[in-house]
Amino acid sequence: MGRILFFFWLLMLLTSQFPKTEIPVEIILLFTLVMLPPALAFALWEARARLVADDDGLRWRHFGRWHAARWDEIDDYFFQASERGARTTNCLRFRDGRKLDLSFTLWGDQTEFLELVTQKATQAKSSGWLLRGKEGTITGRHVFSYKSPKRTERFEADEQGVRYFDGHTLHEAAWSEVLALHDPQLIFQRNVLTLDTRDWSASFSSALKDHNLLRAMIRQYAPQISMGRLRTPPRELLIPTERDNGKRTFHYQTRFYRSMLALPLLTGISSLAMGIWLALFSHRYGLEDMDKVCVVLSGFGLLCLAIWIIELRRFKIERIIVDRESVTWIHLLGERRVFFEEIQAIEISRESDTLVTRSGERPIRWRHSLANVAELRDEINQHLSAKNNEDSVA
Repeated sequence: MGRILFFFWLLMLLTSQFPKTEIPVEIILLFTLVMLPPALAFALWEARARLVADDDGLRWRHFGRWHAARWDEIDDYFFQASERGARTTNCLRFRDGRKLDLSFTLWGDQTEFLELVTQKATQAKSSGWLLRGKEGTITGRHVFSYKSPKRTERFEADEQGVRYFDGHTLHEAAWSEVLALHDPQLIFQRNVLTLDTRDWSASFSSALKDHNLLRAMIRQYAPQISMGRLRTPPRELLIPTERDNGKRTFHYQTRFYRSMLALPLLTGISSLAMGIWLALFSHRYGLEDMDKVCVVLSGFGLLCLAIWIIELRRFKIERIIVDRESVTWIHLLGERRVFFEEIQAIEISRESDTLVTRSGERPIRWRHSLANVAELRDEINQHLSAKNNEDSVA
């Protein structure tokens, strides 16, 4: 959101440079006051917001100071669905009256944290994450349909399973048969989700009434797929990530990442071509006021092309390799290797993961656009658990 607001503010400044379309300084100042503070505030929040969970308890912060709580101080925890299922929040309530609300949209995937709360908060009222609405815990069957009469599909969900009517046939699946809930893989499908079960698949968009409540029910009743958005469907992989000779390689070569490469390339070519054309046009007709616009467009085009080159090299070169002894990061500037006995934990943020060593260093980082991020986490955590068991036996 902050980036979008900053973009519109920057667009206002650039637009003001066009001849015959100059925007008054007062208007630019007004847009600056309206758009820039929220953009900077959101950027500051992203830089500072942290959530740390260990054997002793929790530590978290938003804009301000750190807060802490022991596991035995948690009084209750649950999924909170707003009225009409507009959004869901993971809520923790403490015995001293404090609360911690973690928006799935802002904080991203929290699967490991949710599992840790279930394991550690043994003195809480809840024994598992339940879905609660305005009237209390949400139970029973819920029907989800589209408002448009042309869309006859519908979903039904309750404690036993999920059903999907495609307009002709009713498909059913128990929650144990649900395999994954995939986020969109193409940019023009950004509002479409795909639910995969053992026998059938179905897609739904944000136009589905109360679609976020359906997502929350899937997260509650099928926890085995709560990280499905970080598991890349096999059809999206350009090269496999299977184990080979005792090691496994994770990469960025997916259809989604390849399609995203077109955005900076086309934007750069278009901006550069427009800048060159305007330069020739202004030189021919003596329009000196267009010089600034030509420079801005050409510079922006070159910047986009530079970003495209960097992302293309990441697409082709960057790898995370996990073997029996270590994790190796092959990146644009070289190679880094960290042995498992040096690793303290995996730090998970909204857009990337970072390996944290026992000395506090963060030598390896990967984006969530890496193929099968969830399986990479599993691989590393399995090695760390095995290493800890060996150390405890010794």
